[in-house]
Amino acid sequence: MKTLYPKIAAIVFGSALCTLSCTKDEFQLSSEQELNAVSAKASFPTTQVQFEAPTLAKPLPDNSMFNDIPFDLSTVVEPSKCTLTPLDDVIAASVASNLDSIGLDWYDLYAEMNFLSTITDEDPQYFGANGEDTQRVNRITRNLERFWFMPHEVTVRGQHNSTLEDYDKIVDILMFWYELPASDANAFAYYFTNFVNVESTFLTETPLLSADGFAIALDGLFGQNDLIVVGDGIVDLLEQTGIRRGVIWNGILAHEWAHHIQFNNEDWYPDGAADNAPEATRTTELEADFFTGYYVTHKKGATQNWKRTQQFLELFFNIGDCSFTSDGHHGTPLQRMEAARRGYLLARRIQDKGKVLTADQVHKRFLNQLDKIVGTSSSTAMEEIEDEYQLDVAPDALQ
Repeated sequence: MKTLYPKIAAIVFGSALCTLSCTKDEFQLSSEQELNAVSAKASFPTTQVQFEAPTLAKPLPDNSMFNDIPFDLSTVVEPSKCTLTPLDDVIAASVASNLDSIGLDWYDLYAEMNFLSTITDEDPQYFGANGEDTQRVNRITRNLERFWFMPHEVTVRGQHNSTLEDYDKIVDILMFWYELPASDANAFAYYFTNFVNVESTFLTETPLLSADGFAIALDGLFGQNDLIVVGDGIVDLLEQTGIRRGVIWNGILAHEWAHHIQFNNEDWYPDGAADNAPEATRTTELEADFFTGYYVTHKKGATQNWKRTQQFLELFFNIGDCSFTSDGHHGTPLQRMEAARRGYLLARRIQDKGKVLTADQVHKRFLNQLDKIVGTSSSTAMEEIEDEYQLDVAPDALQ
């Protein structure tokens, strides 16, 4: 469980682009024309304007959020079998294709603003950059509500690059979340929309700007329901690995929904899921993977066939990480795939008896198999796991 959000830029830039300088806190305008334009808009002096990155003024509640985009490419070690995934390759190629110095300077703030904007966004929601996934997401959301008996508890929102191209939205974000005065917020918005977004080849084109995927229990804060946010960028990046778009949406939404089930069942881990943060986070994340495997396979859930289930398992392999000592460690690619696979096997066994397990029953079955899931290590080759994807599975995998 995370109390705030790890942003992607420092991770990706720090590993794939280590020869570049670190993100700057300040950016100076030197062109007289640009200065005059900003001055006319916000009454700044024309001699020199210095923009210093604003500081977040409204912290989110503690212990309220799971952020499920753990792109940590810089801390790969080998206590168990671990590897980079096709998604890592896609991200690296995306960054290398058009990163520029302006994008590097401002990415952290842009990503943070886009993250924050979704929490209080009251606009009509759409999914996919052009709304192409809206009907699919609405259908999946309704099905998750029915399957887990959670009607109207969770709001699902999309995250889009276009937010950081909208002058008025930028002003709203800066005034609400950073508590900037209107003059400063307008100056920033004018500079971003008329200079940064025009001159940068990276912002706002990179899918990493809308690659968030998180669940947050707001409990009425800001007048909001509990929330799930999925960005266009993470769906587009995963699709580039060869996974079908419908499988991606089912997997991500079901996983985030499982976190809200965990929020509703705090007594599952009264003393914490483990005595250290990396293991605790890994446990709750692997449980969400297990819940997802159960839901997407069940005949009353997403009813995915075997071909789609194979892609679903590839999805969870792709979003594993090797950051074993990080508080945000979600499990290795093999562990995440194994957790989802065992949830799949549970659904196959249970649904043949016409049962839909309660969340508490699924939780207990996950705990019974956690040691086996975590034990998916260097002694277990990828081919051996794939061999187990047959219908004649060992009895212990169904317990």
